[in-house]
Amino acid sequence: MKIIGRYKGALDEIAIWECERTGDRLYREGEIFQSQSSATGESRLPYVKMMEGFLNDAKSVLVLGCGGGNLATMLTRSGKDVIVVDCNPISFDLAREFFGMPKGIPCVIDDFQRYLTAERRHFDGIAVDVGGPGFCYEEQFSPATCRSIVNRLNSDGRVILNMLAGSDCDAAPDKIGRDLSADRLSVWIFDQPSLSNRNVLIAGLSKTRRTANKQQISSLRRTDGERWTLRRPRHPSHADRPITINIHGATNRPRHREN
Repeated sequence: MKIIGRYKGALDEIAIWECERTGDRLYREGEIFQSQSSATGESRLPYVKMMEGFLNDAKSVLVLGCGGGNLATMLTRSGKDVIVVDCNPISFDLAREFFGMPKGIPCVIDDFQRYLTAERRHFDGIAVDVGGPGFCYEEQFSPATCRSIVNRLNSDGRVILNMLAGSDCDAAPDKIGRDLSADRLSVWIFDQPSLSNRNVLIAGLSKTRRTANKQQISSLRRTDGERWTLRRPRHPSHADRPITINIHGATNRPRHREN
């Protein structure tokens, strides 16, 4: 691996790494790798591919968070109208220079919470992949912010949010999932139990499309190449009783907690 670029980011130093054997590139901010992809923008991260698959039939997509721009690039190449929002303008430049993000993608420099409050357009899909050094998901995705996300969806729209969970005891995915569900969305959580500092996907679909939702969740489950567990958001009183729900609706309640 070699570093092919160093930049000052809004939160920490950004370094672009390149694998000399494969040509793959990595976007690292502080100690966090934000992206890993080919030089042309094809993501190597399973969760990004799962997010793309979840939005496969959306025509208009709002992407909150840029990083290397891999998700926006992949969605655009599949024919979708994409808007990307990020508070760090250098991310857009790096995504275009090192990760092949098309120059024609509209990019908005703004805080994602402020953007959601001011925007009046609605989208078929919203993909949320924000974070970085010192980022607290539970604080940033308050009930008000979750409502703002849902309010920007079309009536049958969907949202998928990626976050980092520190451990099985991290309650943030469940809290955010419950806040996103509100009255309009049916929410599922794709998790990787027992892994530390892991990616967790929170997927919300319109409750008016029950049959389509089952097909969509099944499709999402098939896109990953790792061991992911599908479940509903847990309520606080059930936080110590992990519940796993498979795509056919069967419930598996472990006898002991996974630590």
